[in-house]
Amino acid sequence: MLQNLIALLLASSLSFGSGAVVASQPQPTFDDSALISVTPIPHQLPDAGLPGQMSAKSIIAMDVTSGTTLYEKNADIALPIASLTKLMTAYIILEETDPNAVVTVSANAASTEGSRMGLTTGEQITVKNLLFGMLMNSGNDAAMALAEFDAGSHSAFVTKMNQKAKELGLDQTIFANSTGLDYGDNHSTARNLGMLSLYLLKNQAVREIVKNSSFDVTSEDGATHHLVNTNILLGTQGIKGLKTGKTPAAGQCFISLADTPTGHEVLTVVLGSENRFADTKVLLDWVYNSYVW
Repeated sequence: MLQNLIALLLASSLSFGSGAVVASQPQPTFDDSALISVTPIPHQLPDAGLPGQMSAKSIIAMDVTSGTTLYEKNADIALPIASLTKLMTAYIILEETDPNAVVTVSANAASTEGSRMGLTTGEQITVKNLLFGMLMNSGNDAAMALAEFDAGSHSAFVTKMNQKAKELGLDQTIFANSTGLDYGDNHSTARNLGMLSLYLLKNQAVREIVKNSSFDVTSEDGATHHLVNTNILLGTQGIKGLKTGKTPAAGQCFISLADTPTGHEVLTVVLGSENRFADTKVLLDWVYNSYVW
């Protein structure tokens, strides 16, 4: 009996090497949903030094992806912000309004002073085209038309702006109007404006607007508005946005969005500058040569 069992076992083991079919084992599966997404963190080089001279009163540079501060100077001092105000106007409009909705321009909006896209009383134009005029051309008339359309009145819209600032944690930001003109007390800090910009850039529509050096929009009435971006640094040093501002009280202000030579997005803010574009170029050049990701 024992001999028969041994013979059977030997026969079984020999058949494995002689081509017998063996049941295949299930292959392990790889679940890539378990992978953790790693955000590249910028690291400052040990010999980075400091940026060259810049005239701005307040400055910050930030890594867009991680939110890491790359450089700051007086970044928490509240200052007038001129047309950088329009970033909050855009944030609320994009959050609450249909971009294809048609706005009828009021006499109040059409007569708004300062930089303009050239709206006329009674003109009908889409929200999207007004956003182009406000963010590219820094049109105060466009900002006023959008504010009135969204909230029913300009004052009601300003209330929304201040409520949204609190919601976003912009603790040193106050708005008195939707345009950034010097009447009232529009003020913020470089850090707060950097935070607002990071929130705003999550909306692809903003990126599509601010990347254009010039653009034509047409109203529903057939009027064409040729818009020229006030950001003269577009296309240089990797710059692809964002917004300029300038008033007697605020001086020169500028927020830039740029790609580093290695493809990482950087945001810079300069407030109260004597030469906003020169300051931005110095700052970006320093960041590009001082950090690795």
